[in-house]
Amino acid sequence: MFDRRTLLAGTLATLVAGPRHGLAALPHSVDVLIVGAGAAGIGAARRVVAVGRSCVVVEAGTRIGGRCVGDVDGFGPSCDLGAHRVRAAAATPFPGLARQLGIELRPIVGEETLRIGRRRAEDRELDAYSQGIEAFNQAIQEAGRRGIDVAAAEMLPRDLGSVADLVAFAVGPADCGKSLDHVSTLDLARSREGTDRLVSGGYGAFLARLGEGLPITTGVTVTRIDRTGTRVAVETSAGSIEAGAVIVTAATDVLARGAIRFDPPLPADQEDALVGLSLGVRERVILEIPGNPFRFRDDEEVFFVRPGHHTMRLSAAVGGSDLVHADAGGSFAAELVAAGERAMVDFAVSLLVESFGAQARKAVARTRTTAWRREPLIGGSFSCAEPGHGDDRTILRRSLDGRVWLAGEATHPTLWGSVGGAFLEGERAAGEALAALPR
Repeated sequence: MFDRRTLLAGTLATLVAGPRHGLAALPHSVDVLIVGAGAAGIGAARRVVAVGRSCVVVEAGTRIGGRCVGDVDGFGPSCDLGAHRVRAAAATPFPGLARQLGIELRPIVGEETLRIGRRRAEDRELDAYSQGIEAFNQAIQEAGRRGIDVAAAEMLPRDLGSVADLVAFAVGPADCGKSLDHVSTLDLARSREGTDRLVSGGYGAFLARLGEGLPITTGVTVTRIDRTGTRVAVETSAGSIEAGAVIVTAATDVLARGAIRFDPPLPADQEDALVGLSLGVRERVILEIPGNPFRFRDDEEVFFVRPGHHTMRLSAAVGGSDLVHADAGGSFAAELVAAGERAMVDFAVSLLVESFGAQARKAVARTRTTAWRREPLIGGSFSCAEPGHGDDRTILRRSLDGRVWLAGEATHPTLWGSVGGAFLEGERAAGEALAALPR
């Protein structure tokens, strides 16, 4: 349902159209200053640059892309450590932008498969799961129509039998990064559905292409945003910058813990919204399985019918490659990260052993894990509204004095949790900022 990601320590660098080396001095004054070079920051910067107004994107990490990053260890273009699918692609600018760059957004042909021990689920068992998902979605949509904002767990049908835990995992931890007890029915009902696409060459690489040529400076941390003066003063680890407008695209958890000081402070309802839209946890284990001995279909989605929430969703034979993405979500994903990389890999491999026998362990070659929850500049996967906080996205996207905007996947009302939603929100905030600037 969603798409959604290691920041490496390093030195100051600037990404521009041509090669530049060494330290790059920040401007003293710009029309628009953008905090963060993820999808929202890139979308905002493209919009500002397109109309000829001056801007700079200040990124605390040493790369661009935020929670969308691809092959960093030589696993190939099918390796995405974060966002992998372009959710509801037609609702985003990405199909057109991909065509301009000569990049294919390909349809997803892999089917969804259930594994029960050593066998594939039979049609009747798959039907029971599909019907359970449909019944749950209908209950969520009805709650949304009635304006009911409670925990999604309250809407889970009680007659799902052996697939009840799987339905709860698929909609909760797998898709939202949180258990259903921490998912707002109203927020979930508003989430937009559509046809997803996969990016040939990887989602992270695609977003990096969209950032080429933009005035992005990495390795610089924003510490304070002061709007008490005529212009907004932004204090950074590399000096102070004045701007006519500021767009902040940092993750909700980063802002909620006060990593950036706002002067005057954020309004109380926006402070509350940052907490109400806290990040879920979705972590990935990349497994390289040469030769596809388990005969996975390309991009096959594999779920396991097993009790409890200790499970993963597999995206197998990703892009026709030897890679399998094994995703955990919610509190179990947090437990795995706390246990360490070895524990994450061991659990993912244990699911293959349950399904294909002990020889599965020997079939796995290289591995790679994520730990988004531990990334100090991010802190999780993507926002998901807590029960009672279904309207917080509207609150969070409201401007501060018409000069400072918060923008990102957390502020999109229907495409939250997606790269496309973040990009659109960056464009939206940039449009409002540009309109507010003096001519």
